[in-house]
Amino acid sequence: MAEAAGGGEEHFVLRVQDEALADKLRKLLHEEAKINGHIELKFSDNNTDGTLSVEGTTYPVKLLNLPTVVEAYKTYDEINMVKINDVGQIVLVGRPGSNLPAGPESVDGLTPPMNKARQRHFKPIPKVDPAEVAAVERDLLALLSGFAPAGMTITDTEEEFVVDEETGTGSWKPVKGKEK
Repeated sequence: MAEAAGGGEEHFVLRVQDEALADKLRKLLHEEAKINGHIELKFSDNNTDGTLSVEGTTYPVKLLNLPTVVEAYKTYDEINMVKINDVGQIVLVGRPGSNLPAGPESVDGLTPPMNKARQRHFKPIPKVDPAEVAAVERDLLALLSGFAPAGMTITDTEEEFVVDEETGTGSWKPVKGKEK
């Protein structure tokens, strides 16, 4: 949670790739351990790249947008949930010396079903020949005007449901003398 420029709170997800650091931070947040030294998070001028220093070890940090917005909830009585904010960013902490992904957006969401979410759900627009689009439009306009598209004929046949008295089954049959 961080203070936004407008004075409100802004939430983000902290994802740590180094398991030892994740355990250390988790214990620190739960006040089960004391840290030797200090923790310092610094961002560069672009406010997306930075470093996290913990006990003298420096970890690369990247602020990424999530592919979708996630709602954050809290409970006061372990029964009722209250929405507290929308989460749209992730602070990714890499291993020392590792390279973090380029670009402003995370490829994956927060859960395994959201892996490569943008790639799977927002596929590129298919390439369609403009001449084919024009031909389909012309055929649709012809149908709406009551005409058959080029190369086709429309046959209007009036049918009625006829029940066979011997077998009791029925079927649709053309009405004799009513074909157009």
